[in-house]
Amino acid sequence: MTSNTSTLPSPIPDAPDYVVIGAGHNGLTAACYLARAGHRVAVVEASPSIGGMTTTNAILPKAPQHLFNEGAIQATGIFGLSGVTEDLELHKYGLQMIPVDPAHVQLAPDGSSLAIWKDASKTADELRRFSPNDARAWLDLANALDPAMDLVVAYMKAHPLRPWTKEMASAVARAVRHPKRLWSLRHFATASHTEFLEETFESELPKGALAAMAAFSQMRLDMTAWAMIYLGIVQKTPNLMPVGGTISLPAAMHRCLIAHGGTVHTNSRVAEIVVSNDRVTALRLDNDKVVRPRLGVISTCNPVITLNELLPEGTLDRKLAIRAKDIPIRKTHATSLKINVALKGHVSMARHEKWRGNDIDLRRHLVAWHTLEEQDAAWNAVVRGEWPDPVPVSCSMIPSAVDPSQAPEGGSTFYLWSGVIPVTPNEPWEDVRDKVGDSVLRNCAEYYEGIDSLEIDRAVLGGPDIEERFNAPAGNVYHVDPLITRFGPLKPAPGLGAYKTPIDGLYLSGAGTHPVGGVCALPGKLAAQTALREQQSQKR
Repeated sequence: MTSNTSTLPSPIPDAPDYVVIGAGHNGLTAACYLARAGHRVAVVEASPSIGGMTTTNAILPKAPQHLFNEGAIQATGIFGLSGVTEDLELHKYGLQMIPVDPAHVQLAPDGSSLAIWKDASKTADELRRFSPNDARAWLDLANALDPAMDLVVAYMKAHPLRPWTKEMASAVARAVRHPKRLWSLRHFATASHTEFLEETFESELPKGALAAMAAFSQMRLDMTAWAMIYLGIVQKTPNLMPVGGTISLPAAMHRCLIAHGGTVHTNSRVAEIVVSNDRVTALRLDNDKVVRPRLGVISTCNPVITLNELLPEGTLDRKLAIRAKDIPIRKTHATSLKINVALKGHVSMARHEKWRGNDIDLRRHLVAWHTLEEQDAAWNAVVRGEWPDPVPVSCSMIPSAVDPSQAPEGGSTFYLWSGVIPVTPNEPWEDVRDKVGDSVLRNCAEYYEGIDSLEIDRAVLGGPDIEERFNAPAGNVYHVDPLITRFGPLKPAPGLGAYKTPIDGLYLSGAGTHPVGGVCALPGKLAAQTALREQQSQKR
């Protein structure tokens, strides 16, 4: 049993209005907006099925009825704010989303825990069991983030070079009413992640939670505390789990695209973007088929590939060519670990649930348990090219506890993800894969009781596996390292952050463009809107 994401073979139109490279959720989002505007759109995808990193499949030979999200985890809260579901009426095409609140639960070895709720006061209520001072600090942080997040979200939903929208104007008007709250966030701009957490909180659970939820580089570097802006997103909108796995999102978009006359063509890898007189004139596929889009190409694959491999050498001017080659995909020194496990029964988290004394089913939520000290040490090891011990779990979950369709009756699925393993290790991944998998899952068994005895089969995937499966250089699930210097118009590089490139008719999109990676769909939406605006301006 696999998700039905393959497409029937059909000839690619010779001269569509637009061609979109990549049938992940951002590519399909862009295609839907273009097709909805009345254009003939063809999407070409190198893989045999749609979805990109949002694919959901039965990937374990011993567990053919257990479905796993291969790359993505769930939809970010930003997707819920993006307006894409409403604009494209995706509910008409079968999309069902389950909100998940709390967004994260931090566990401790003694059975205690801290849930990070959308309602900051609920988190503060839990924190009072550990530290009244931390409860006050949490509310202070939440109150400070609230007006700031109006600005952040408005900017994320806008073109990075043209951010002044009605929503931004409203956000600015609200924010200026709270200057003291905004001023209290000034330390975000320069502080390290560890410094900010150590000085803000005195108990371990909030420190561990905010390190696990949002750490993207070595935590003692200056200007890394900004990552905790993620907490503001969590407190603005819940994360969302698509029923049927993350593939349900691109599957609904695919149906939407077909309804508007667009087409998707799998097993169609682009070999070259053909350029003549500084304009895209064609795409050459690896089977030598040539497609000649009339208006433009939107590429949603990693910009490192688009700019350095698909474009002919010499297409970009010297400065931009140098910047394209320096797009960071290894500068954090880290890549991803994803472990998927098929289970023949149901794990128990009764010890932690008993301590909580409420009806929360911890299997349904993202959980982690490593302390700030452990996570800090792991990042330091990664920078040295060493394998952390322990490897900190950034998040783990039993998805089938939320959506039973992902496992057969009586069975369940488990996954964990860590963004803290070395991208250029001293010991090669193939030499340590089994050792790392065994060690991490032994650690998981201390919190997911019974996982060791219930295991049917597992897949332990590191950066090299993710790179091969998803054509993601360095196994970088963000496409571009999430550094503070690579956001907005600087993403993926200065001069290349406006979706429209200096090559007429070529647009960048996908996780490597504004605003963020993850399942949020805004890069696809904003790139399509940029292309449509450009087309309108040329008609005048």
